[in-house]
Amino acid sequence: MSPSLKLMVVTTSRADYGLLSPLLQRLGKDPHFEVLLVATGTHLSPLHGYTLKQIQEEWDGELTTVDMTMSNDSEQALCNAVSVGVQGFSRVLMDEKPDAVILLGDRYELFSIAPAAVIHKIPIIHIHGGEATFGAIDEAIRHAVTKMAAIHFPTIPAYARRIIQMGENPAHVFAVGALGVDNIHQIETYSVEAFSKLTGVQFVTEKVALMTYHPVTLEGYKEAAQQAKNLMDALLDTDLTVLVTMPNADTGGVQVYETIQGYLNHYPQKFRLMKSLGQKGYLSAMRYARLMVGNSSSGILESASFQLPVVNIGDRQAGRFAPENVIHCGYDTASIKAAIQDACSDAFRAAIAGLVNPYGDGKAAERIAETLKTIDFRDKTLLLKKGFFDMPAEVIDGAVEPLHLAHA
Repeated sequence: MSPSLKLMVVTTSRADYGLLSPLLQRLGKDPHFEVLLVATGTHLSPLHGYTLKQIQEEWDGELTTVDMTMSNDSEQALCNAVSVGVQGFSRVLMDEKPDAVILLGDRYELFSIAPAAVIHKIPIIHIHGGEATFGAIDEAIRHAVTKMAAIHFPTIPAYARRIIQMGENPAHVFAVGALGVDNIHQIETYSVEAFSKLTGVQFVTEKVALMTYHPVTLEGYKEAAQQAKNLMDALLDTDLTVLVTMPNADTGGVQVYETIQGYLNHYPQKFRLMKSLGQKGYLSAMRYARLMVGNSSSGILESASFQLPVVNIGDRQAGRFAPENVIHCGYDTASIKAAIQDACSDAFRAAIAGLVNPYGDGKAAERIAETLKTIDFRDKTLLLKKGFFDMPAEVIDGAVEPLHLAHA
């Protein structure tokens, strides 16, 4: 019996691939689905670890690529990459003719695939919509993809309400939890000894900070470099050993990376850079680190599952609902140092002991797969001619019943 639904899943970076992994595994095991995985963006970038190799080792289904690697991190290079990507994804859509396209998040690469899918009249399934990140261009991209998408899988009810507020059909909005939490439930992390050997950082004998810092893309190049410098200076004035991961391929990413590299060269015993830990390695780092510092979404979405103290810097994640293990601070060195001191205190660690992650229970992939089985993707009128669902006056005034997680 041939599969009844052909899905094209797009991954743009190590970050969204890690989040998509439990869904890919779930869909790949179900005969109802045929899955084509398309790798693009930094997966094809040597600077970012050429993580396409990891995908090839792990994914035994159909795989293709669309190369839209940027020549540098300028706005012009980003726009050139998007235009190249539109052409590449258009060819894939013409050749493969999927029933639907699955997109996760808010990366600029989605501005290549989403418009191409709309033009080719292929419904978009969007994961992680309804969120807010006021400091990044991702904010506008995410909401634009929401308006192009037919089916929505936000993480929590509050984000589902935002999507409905944007005029989307409530019957097509399903709060399912975060896929990253699925990984925590499913992936066995390294032993602390094995992970110490892998990274060269002694998690057994040293207090380790996991640092993931990305450029704040609504600010300038100079600000990106200075912000990274402030963070490194703050960490330098602690007794923490720092495991550093790569910044995203955003505008300002090169400046952040060069700043990090300078500190690595001067303080090799203090800082250790790993270009790609993989999902197992990254979760291991979150499990064994003393704290996490930077501005990664993982500090908001997944960290609570480990009761890991997080110092979230600046505006990149501003607007996202943050669990109680997250301490927010400004960009200046003094504010970062004070937040690190608070996060490392015994009192704070005691206060977040037993914290339950509000972003789900590890069943998001199951909910998504089962929900997709209930949708008739042959009905293009329903999915493509979406209309605009106006909210009743009582909803606009705030009298709205809370939405609940979709049932597994």
